[in-house]
Amino acid sequence: MQTIRTITAIAVAKLLICLSRILGNQGTAFPGRIARKIDPHILQKLAGNVKEEMYIITGTNGKTTTTNMIARILEEKGYSFVHNRAGANMITGITTAFIKESDIFGKRSFEYALLETDEANVPLLLKELTPRVVLITNFFRDQLDRYGELDSTIGLIKDAVRDTDIELVLNADDPLVVHFHNDTGLHCWYFGFEPTDYDVWEDDESREGRFCSFCAAELQYERFHYAQLGKFYCSNCGSHNPRRNFTGHNLRMTPEIRFMVNDLEISSPYLGFYNAYNILAAVSVAKLVGIQDDVVQKAIASYQPRAGRMEQFMIGDKKAIQVLVKNPTGLNQTLATLNTDVSSKALFFALNDNHGDGRDVSWIWDAQVEAISCTDSGVKSITCSGLRSGDAALRFKYAGFDEEIIEVESDLEAGIKACLNNEAEVYYFLCTYTTLFPSGKILSRLARKSQGRKQPGHVRRKLTVRGE
Repeated sequence: MQTIRTITAIAVAKLLICLSRILGNQGTAFPGRIARKIDPHILQKLAGNVKEEMYIITGTNGKTTTTNMIARILEEKGYSFVHNRAGANMITGITTAFIKESDIFGKRSFEYALLETDEANVPLLLKELTPRVVLITNFFRDQLDRYGELDSTIGLIKDAVRDTDIELVLNADDPLVVHFHNDTGLHCWYFGFEPTDYDVWEDDESREGRFCSFCAAELQYERFHYAQLGKFYCSNCGSHNPRRNFTGHNLRMTPEIRFMVNDLEISSPYLGFYNAYNILAAVSVAKLVGIQDDVVQKAIASYQPRAGRMEQFMIGDKKAIQVLVKNPTGLNQTLATLNTDVSSKALFFALNDNHGDGRDVSWIWDAQVEAISCTDSGVKSITCSGLRSGDAALRFKYAGFDEEIIEVESDLEAGIKACLNNEAEVYYFLCTYTTLFPSGKILSRLARKSQGRKQPGHVRRKLTVRGE
């Protein structure tokens, strides 16, 4: 009876995946949700087909990009693995990913499972799966109305991994992450950066990790990479950055990223310091897996952004880049990356307040939008869209932009077309969660329509660095 239930759950879910794609949807969470109702143990059963190891990646920012980079490395090596590639990182989406890769009898085996998961989903996932490694990218304030304060989220994850044999891969530059070893007793591997030419000695970004996790005294910083990530120490109890196992050094962003990880040279077409951290995290896991250096180098160099993480489109002769923004730190880093591009820019910002975005959009006032309001930023027009387009427009107005260049169009497709009608050398599309995939579909369709269906809509693009 149990086998019949499992086969039925897989068959129904596979049918739903197909139907969803026919209708033009992602088909990620709903099939898994239905499968779990038919067979509540379906995920545990399919996870038993992983023959080597299971890796879980979580954290506030960068988990999708980091996971996709690791996947690219495993592909380059030729390993078989399960991966929730579409970014559906709740337990239903992860269940769908296993079903999608399984045969109808649930017997197909894989060497690895590579699973991105939402921070709050970690306890639920660890009740059903037994990973070897959990990688934590960072912790930032994000959607407080959904997750509550950071301390609560961090505590949930610590409780979930405590008393297990899991190994942790942690960001040594984030004071909110490094105390996991002391609180759980688990073996930890650390990645982080040496001082870089892009560091600052004073930082006015909203910093969550201001206080020591051990004694609650205010932390002292020698330098900041960005936000609370940097070289820190506590003058009261002496805590400080742990010793790194995987060290990023000699970082260059021109604007494409080049740096060393220990003695391994890495280059990537990605942009921004936050993506340098994603690359460092991915390479750290690859080294733990034991993948050869040349495989890692080739995979990272050839990895192309996707799913709105600096994803690039060509619409006629217009260059368009789509970026997910979901909290102050992520938006700050995106704006900092925009400032390295001396091209004239048309900016599109789609802001929603659906459940997936977080109902509270006040975070846009914590972001340093003023960083791109200077006359030499190259921003020639701003189109605000989404359910909270008016709030977005107000934020740009109070950042110092001339009202004449700010346009409000709540409908996504109309807003995208309005943005593209403006004169610019490059078009940046900043989207919150529930605007990301709809906007991406519109951009893809416009790209295909403008170039013909036999030509790809995505292009690689080299930017010019300010000052070069």
